[in-house]
Amino acid sequence: MRIETNPHMDEDQIERYSMGAISEAESSRLEEHLLICELCQTRVEESDRYISAMQRASAQMRKGAQGSKHRWANFPPFTPLLAAAALILCLTVAGTRLGNRTVVSPVFRLDLTATRGNGIEAKAPAGAALALQLDLAGLRAEPFFRVEIVDRLGKRIWQGDVIPQASKASASVPKLPSGIYFVRANAPSGQLLREYGLEVEGR
Repeated sequence: MRIETNPHMDEDQIERYSMGAISEAESSRLEEHLLICELCQTRVEESDRYISAMQRASAQMRKGAQGSKHRWANFPPFTPLLAAAALILCLTVAGTRLGNRTVVSPVFRLDLTATRGNGIEAKAPAGAALALQLDLAGLRAEPFFRVEIVDRLGKRIWQGDVIPQASKASASVPKLPSGIYFVRANAPSGQLLREYGLEVEGR
């Protein structure tokens, strides 16, 4: 078993991707990652919604400022300074909120290899998202594999499609409660090709 940090998209990449301020080459690379990473998909969706809301609020503020321009003469001369201070305060609070919102849970990487016998070697702590590296050596070539996680009673907990690369495939899985699980690599037709044991240990 090997545990290490998974290279998810960082906050700067997510913000630039959502705003379209990113090169075509980097955009293609990040979109390949988003195809298999539900965690980063969720973070990008949150960033898109937040940026859209900020843009709408900014447009409304500009519209309101233009409509009320002629009324500034009726206010004391220090009113524009108060308005500027209020705007700075709002932006500071918004920036703090965005920074707190993009904090994600720790991610642990596990190498899964099909083994014989009753022992389960792959173990992960509860409360952390998982980056699973599946060993597909010996399986027939497929354009993608359908990966599912079931509990010890066979109830499906998670499912996703992964694209193989050099006899391996990566799957990003949300955090799981403690327990015994089985990770299944299926053909696109649904045929079970390989199964791995996984134990999530409680804290």
